[in-house]
Amino acid sequence: MQLVKPVHWISETKFVVDGLEFGSDLASYAEKTTRDRVVILKDSRLLREYLDFLAPHKTANILELGIWQGGSSLFYGIATDARRVVAIDLAPDKHPAIAEIIAERALSDRIKLHFGVSQDDRDTVRGVIEREFGDEPLDLVVDDASHQYDYSRRSFEIVFPRLREGGLYIIEDWNWAHYGAEIYQSGKKWGDNPALTNLIFELLIAYGSHPDIFSNIVACHGFVAIQKGSRRLDDDFRLDDLLRMRGKKLTLI
Repeated sequence: MQLVKPVHWISETKFVVDGLEFGSDLASYAEKTTRDRVVILKDSRLLREYLDFLAPHKTANILELGIWQGGSSLFYGIATDARRVVAIDLAPDKHPAIAEIIAERALSDRIKLHFGVSQDDRDTVRGVIEREFGDEPLDLVVDDASHQYDYSRRSFEIVFPRLREGGLYIIEDWNWAHYGAEIYQSGKKWGDNPALTNLIFELLIAYGSHPDIFSNIVACHGFVAIQKGSRRLDDDFRLDDLLRMRGKKLTLI
């Protein structure tokens, strides 16, 4: 991924691309994108980490799971060399400003947003991929949707086979169960839900015996990136089939 338009970093929570202001809302989650300001759930530190990590990689076809206020999709579509950015979200489409920005900047061929789609809906998600990318493989998938183990695991099984060899599947906020914030450690937030870390454990176990499927796994503080190997995967791909556990079971945390 390469920048095609400069990013003017104003602060850790604000930057400007091509005259459009982006601001990160990581406190209230209540801010809305307007025609003059795009809300993005990534601060400048994380975006710089992304840009550095993705710089050597081809990212022409991007699929995002999780749209929120459209920040990431608009950033990739405006600032980078991505040819097509497609995103889905479970929420209904109540974001007229996002559509207005896309129309005003003639980005409708590059940025496609699909609301009302659950990340674990196999038929619908695959339908979106087929419709928007056709026979072309994906270069980059970013899961910034539910952050829940079950949903994230299911979407991984649905989407990972569509990556090209060397393509990247990124799981954001994989470590939420280990944040120091009291709301997580007390169990007030998602306390009854399995940690997303469980999926990372399983992927590492599968990686240990299937280097033809996973060529690399890289853990960063903000995300984990799984790189696809050379083996072609069928539509019935299941992570359970890859786990060689010596007859034992992994206890979810």
